[in-house]
Amino acid sequence: MSTLDGTLAALRESEIRLLTDIGATLAEMGENAQEDRRRLLDVAQDLRDMFFLVVIIGEFNAGKSTFINGLLGDTLLPMGITPTTEVIELIRYGEKFDRTPVVREDGIREWTHPNTGAPGVALVDTPGAGSVFQKHERIAKSFLHRSDLVIFVVSAKRAFAETERLYLELAKNYGKKVILVVNQIDLLQPREQTEVRRFIERQVEELLDMRPLLFMVSAKEALTAARGGQVVGDPGGLEAVRAHLRGVFSEAPPAKQKLLAQLDLGERLIKQYQDEVQRKADLVSADRAKVREVEQELERQSLGLEAQLKSARAEIDSVFEGMRQRGIAFIDSNLSVSKIGRVPKRETLQAEFQEVVIGRALRDINEATGGYINAVIDNSRAYWRGVIDRLNQLRDLMQQELSGLDSGIYAEQRESLEEAIKIAEAELRSYSTGKVAADIQEMFRLNMNAFTASATAAVVGLILTILAVAAPGGVIGATVIYATATLAFVIGAPVAVGGSLLALRYYRRVSRDARNELHSQIDHIEKSYHDALHDLTAKERGRLTQYGKQVLTPIFSRLEVLAQRYAAQSAALRAHVSQIATLREGIEKSS
Repeated sequence: MSTLDGTLAALRESEIRLLTDIGATLAEMGENAQEDRRRLLDVAQDLRDMFFLVVIIGEFNAGKSTFINGLLGDTLLPMGITPTTEVIELIRYGEKFDRTPVVREDGIREWTHPNTGAPGVALVDTPGAGSVFQKHERIAKSFLHRSDLVIFVVSAKRAFAETERLYLELAKNYGKKVILVVNQIDLLQPREQTEVRRFIERQVEELLDMRPLLFMVSAKEALTAARGGQVVGDPGGLEAVRAHLRGVFSEAPPAKQKLLAQLDLGERLIKQYQDEVQRKADLVSADRAKVREVEQELERQSLGLEAQLKSARAEIDSVFEGMRQRGIAFIDSNLSVSKIGRVPKRETLQAEFQEVVIGRALRDINEATGGYINAVIDNSRAYWRGVIDRLNQLRDLMQQELSGLDSGIYAEQRESLEEAIKIAEAELRSYSTGKVAADIQEMFRLNMNAFTASATAAVVGLILTILAVAAPGGVIGATVIYATATLAFVIGAPVAVGGSLLALRYYRRVSRDARNELHSQIDHIEKSYHDALHDLTAKERGRLTQYGKQVLTPIFSRLEVLAQRYAAQSAALRAHVSQIATLREGIEKSS
């Protein structure tokens, strides 16, 4: 059977290439896929030998070796009450007996016998599940995927063990055809046999949703009868199993059945990994959404700062506008004609300026700017808490799914998240100390004090200078004559004559200079407040932007890489599904 001609030979080569290609796709899907990749490569290698493998599995001492000997009608394999099968025993079809096994490079002991059931059929005896030797169980499991038909042997005295359920579930997941054989029924009474049969059928159906064909046999009785040479009827019930196997082999050539069986395995694995890749893609999509939420939070925070800044500036401008109006009224009042000749004390005028013009402006400005600063700090504090919460959720999600994702990339991603969380926590602590608010409020206080001092000195000094010039004896020393002349021209003339045009222009210029000085002083401090608030806002935006670029963008980029990888894997798996469908159609139509 290892030699095929015509269509089936070409189809076998196509299937070998396809299974190898699927294995290459799985090689890109992480460590968890490597066992399945190895299974596909094992199956591809088996297709070169092309023997239809009937694999017998079950717990140790269930009588598997005796069952195989019973099928062969010959005592070929060793039997005993202790685990006797330590390696895979493969009995391939051959016209002649070969009682000396050949040990292959893979450790399998290979025998030849004419009673395997049909040309091209090989019987495989595996070490017992549940054996005291865990190595035996691993060997048995490692061969199950290579089977084309599974005969599961259960002991009538201890059915249905947990290891047997797990083995059957594994066979089901591989999509294998399964036959159940309850052996050693000679140890039970007829009524007990019926109870055991019903129990096993119910367990298999309820636990695994399987309804495999079930045979009740005594391999020991069948083998004893075969040794005697005179077989009448069906001693031990093994003839019913042989008849069923002959029917299976006659449905289609074993070679064709093998090609279809292993194609089914490939398709099931692809379906499994399609689901896995989709699950990973969904997780990455959810992660990307969470990162996007943080980015949107950055944008909302930035827009919120802009709105709050406009509001704060409007309040500050209103306060300063009030100062302007009061300052102008103060100048007009102190430069009136009624004040001429009566020079007030500087301290009195300064006190009046601070009380009337400055008044509660400092407190109003502090309230306006303080409200904005506190809003920025409170919002920033709440923002960074929100960022930390979202990143913690993302980290927890990655931690939960780390085993199911590309562990290398996701481990790196998680490290980036840890760093992002540390940075966010440091930002939060910087607002919690109160240093930000204290620093800017101190700067505002110093600016306002400087303004009060300079504005008072400039405006009050100008007023006092004019009033002093207009007062008698306002100029001393060598300038008395000059002052007197000036006074006569500037002050005396308007009073005596009724206000000359020259005097009017002079007062206007003095008033204008005083107003301009006041405006200049207020413009200067108003700009300093605007600049301070703008700098604070720009700094906040800078922190947000920097955090987004340096922390979130790399995280998002890695997620993009994963998303692209999963999209490529999904496309490759879809292509394999299409190739399998085409190949299956060709095999089914072949003769």
